[in-house]
Amino acid sequence: MPGGGEGTHVPRSRAPSEPRLEGRLRRLRTAGHRITAQRKAVLRALAGMGCACGAEDIHARARRIYPRLGLVTVYRTLGALVREGLAQTVQLDDGRIRYELRDDGRHHHHLVCLSCGAIARLETCAVGPLQQAGRRRGFTVTAHRLELFGYCGDCRSLEREAR
Repeated sequence: MPGGGEGTHVPRSRAPSEPRLEGRLRRLRTAGHRITAQRKAVLRALAGMGCACGAEDIHARARRIYPRLGLVTVYRTLGALVREGLAQTVQLDDGRIRYELRDDGRHHHHLVCLSCGAIARLETCAVGPLQQAGRRRGFTVTAHRLELFGYCGDCRSLEREAR
């Protein structure tokens, strides 16, 4: 899925921008959460990973920043980030729950490669018409998830080369 269109190859590392981190910390503080060195480490690690990652992966990266950080603290911090709309969970067919930051509070969907496991962000949300259809039937949609499964360009290229 590299190079491509609306999706971005997800396993990437990026340096978190300080103003965005500070804005997220401010939102947590406004919601009544204490801003601790541990929470900052978790947020910085998650922002630096730039992908949908498991709590254990986030814990490993955050321990580079705060070595005594416990896994329970990571889970609690991730829960707070999700409750405040700063992060979202991603649940795929493998049963693992992954976490990723939400950009400016917007959600997004994913393309998942069944061969290599790559996850790409899909910024477009096509669920609007379905939500409208639900409203016409008196239904209020409170949340939704959408993951599309298939094969990324790299895996398709490898398959073609193998033939």
